[in-house]
Amino acid sequence: MEENVNFIFCSHPLDKKKVDEDYFEEYQAAGLNHACALFSYEDLERGKLSLCGEDIKGTTIYRGWMMSPHMYENFYNLLLERGIQLINSPKEYAKYHLLPGWYKDFEGLTPFSVWNESKDIDDALKLTENLEGAFIVKDYVKSRKHEWYDACFIKDIKDKEEASRVIRNFITRQGESLEGGVVLRKFESLKCIGNHKDSGMPISEEYRIFIFKGKILIADNYWNKDKAVNISEDEYTWIESVASKIESDFMTIDLARKTDGSLIIMEMGDGQVSGLQQIGAYEFYRGFQVIQESDKL
Repeated sequence: MEENVNFIFCSHPLDKKKVDEDYFEEYQAAGLNHACALFSYEDLERGKLSLCGEDIKGTTIYRGWMMSPHMYENFYNLLLERGIQLINSPKEYAKYHLLPGWYKDFEGLTPFSVWNESKDIDDALKLTENLEGAFIVKDYVKSRKHEWYDACFIKDIKDKEEASRVIRNFITRQGESLEGGVVLRKFESLKCIGNHKDSGMPISEEYRIFIFKGKILIADNYWNKDKAVNISEDEYTWIESVASKIESDFMTIDLARKTDGSLIIMEMGDGQVSGLQQIGAYEFYRGFQVIQESDKL
């Protein structure tokens, strides 16, 4: 890395000079070794860029709430006018934020999926034709996994009444938040470590991996913060081979362990809008320093 990357966070909705409270610890941790700025997410939604904090220039990583590809492109261009370049271009953001963007590159390493570009229930039901087994319904970005049995999991896709109920619930409840279209992803047999106490959703052995400039920045359990990461050296090598195919300098890979012991890619995402899950903020930002030092060697 030729330069020390900057970070930009969402400001508090009621005070543009303070960081959004959900990102307070990250802001504190990043500020130890990086220049940090704030911007108003609410103003950006109205097409205006309001900056506060340190005067930053050059390569910058955004850490905050998800944006539509259109909103991100506007954000990217407004920052570029100020000499600030987000680490991922709008094209790169869209590719890994939306499932259809990255799916073809990793087909066979991730659950079989079909999708459309519609929010219509009848169009979604057409996707179920010729499918068999259990499936998950989601949009290009999110599922409603915490409404597991009502708006996410379809036990038998050939059960048209059940498939229609779950898909209809998903589309209705997503409403205007439905991104892109409807996606059906084959439900994989994963190593279960329990069930969610509220929704009953099965919780599997999953990992979130942050990839920075083609290298593993950090890996941790998705659900269980008290358990050691159960990834072997061979599996880390495999993850690095996956990372080498990624056309983005900062993104996430979510992996799950199947019942046969192998790992499968469950999701990919732009690293700027991916939560830390169980990763400690200070440990996360130390990772950037480690890679920066290794690049100097």
